[in-house]
Amino acid sequence: MSWLLNTLHADLRTSKKDSSIIYECFQGELEVVKEIPKKSIEKKENGDDQNTDVVTENNGIVKETYKMPFLMLGLDLPPPPLFKDVMEKNIIPQVPLFNILKKFDGETVIEVVRPHIARMRYRVTRLPQYLILHMRRFTKNNFFVEKNPTLVNFPVKNLELKDYIPLPTPKENERLHSKYDLIANIVHDGKPGEGSYRAFVQRKSEELWYEMQDLHVSETLPQMVALSETYMQIYEQQQ
Repeated sequence: MSWLLNTLHADLRTSKKDSSIIYECFQGELEVVKEIPKKSIEKKENGDDQNTDVVTENNGIVKETYKMPFLMLGLDLPPPPLFKDVMEKNIIPQVPLFNILKKFDGETVIEVVRPHIARMRYRVTRLPQYLILHMRRFTKNNFFVEKNPTLVNFPVKNLELKDYIPLPTPKENERLHSKYDLIANIVHDGKPGEGSYRAFVQRKSEELWYEMQDLHVSETLPQMVALSETYMQIYEQQQ
């Protein structure tokens, strides 16, 4: 999906500020705060971007603040439980979408180790017309790919982002458009490497939902859209 959007942008962009219909529809903006122990960057060259504010604090932490565009937001799922329930069946954990959106509240700290150890905080500073969310279900190690089976509970209509993450104050005479409706949901069934994908898509002219897998297309109910291991979602901003 990332490759597709960037390739379409490259082919459709105009000379005006490197823009395209792809960026106009899908591109938002994040404020990133990166805290790095000074020892980790002693060998780093001084080639900081002009849009990056760098502050060295008394405790030896170097703090960088900068803006970064995005075409989709990657959401981290909580680790599944290691134990089975009393019926010896695997416990399938569930998490509300709002919980994993906290990654972008500007306060939640994400620990990273590459390219060096750092503490990251993210805050959404501009929302796109179409918001793409990617649930990071698959993790790779040296031997195999693991899949996180956690179910994500989400609303099909009226996802109000301002209730869960802080958003910038709109300019004078402007209104904050922070409410979204789901228009597409991609799910993965089965084991990694062996499973299959299905797509739920809304036909807006009739407000009907359809389930698609290869050449098979069938009408479905909105409540069925959320009963699956969602992998990627596209939300449309209400105007």
